[in-house]
Amino acid sequence: MSKVLFSVSYSIPDGKRSEYLAAVASVRDFYASSDVQFSLYETKGKHNHFQEVYVYPNADAYEASDDPASTASIAGSIEKIYALASNVTYDVANEVA
Repeated sequence: MSKVLFSVSYSIPDGKRSEYLAAVASVRDFYASSDVQFSLYETKGKHNHFQEVYVYPNADAYEASDDPASTASIAGSIEKIYALASNVTYDVANEVA
């Protein structure tokens, strides 16, 4: 099976960066012990515009990520991130062999 790349782009308000980064740290720690690769990028030239990038090992793992039980331990951090985020866009891509 091919890998699945999922990305989320958004902006956060000025003055909320440290609060945001603390929430993202919890997400990063959660995925560090999983088979999902997680990275966070800040868009060059756009202050407080971020992109979360997830690489799932296969389509089944990506589909399973929609189950709230699988991310229950970081639900508060995820809620905090999306409460701060504006102009949210999502993208999903499948690896081409």
